[in-house]
Amino acid sequence: MSALPTRTARRLVKPSWKDARLIVGVLLVLLAVVIGSAAFSAADDRVGMWAAKHTLTPGHAVTEEDFVRVDVQLGDSAPDYLRVDDRLPNGAIMDRLLEPGELVPEAAVVDPTDRRVREVPVRVDPIYLSNLAVGSRVTVYVPEAAKGESASDEPVTYAPLVERATVSSLPESSRGVLGAGAGSAAVIVVPEGRVADILSYDQKDTPVKLVLESSSERRDDT
Repeated sequence: MSALPTRTARRLVKPSWKDARLIVGVLLVLLAVVIGSAAFSAADDRVGMWAAKHTLTPGHAVTEEDFVRVDVQLGDSAPDYLRVDDRLPNGAIMDRLLEPGELVPEAAVVDPTDRRVREVPVRVDPIYLSNLAVGSRVTVYVPEAAKGESASDEPVTYAPLVERATVSSLPESSRGVLGAGAGSAAVIVVPEGRVADILSYDQKDTPVKLVLESSSERRDDT
């Protein structure tokens, strides 16, 4: 009886970089990484926008140094705001009040020739300055007596002239006391058409009064 044939044992062969299966596996891994990165990038549609670095008041000239970049998702409203790659108008100025961290609307940064508001220096009763800050929204109260009317012993009554004016600058304090009794100089921002009216009431003996508006009113546009 003949002996049964014996099977020769296979030796394990170390895979090499020329192995087709190894190459295909590496390519599949790389393809998965590329597809994953592309999908992540497509899902992240954030864009770089400008936000106010500090309080920006109407009428003030601004540059990119007054802004800080933020990456946000705005969807359909993105065109309404200023992108970091948008070019600012020459001599750009603010046309409305912005608080630190607020996104900058594209319409808020305008060419000086297109602005609708003006800065006006006025004498202000010091009593009404203590609770104000740059950027405060105020109602401007003026004496009801006509300009040039002779003085009398009757107390002066005041009436509102301009609402939602913005405080652009305030007088510096001197030894803890703001200004003098005859009125301290402050700068307010008012609609262009009311500048002459404000100046006609800027009198030494009867300074105007700036009354702080509520926080909700302060957020409205000039």
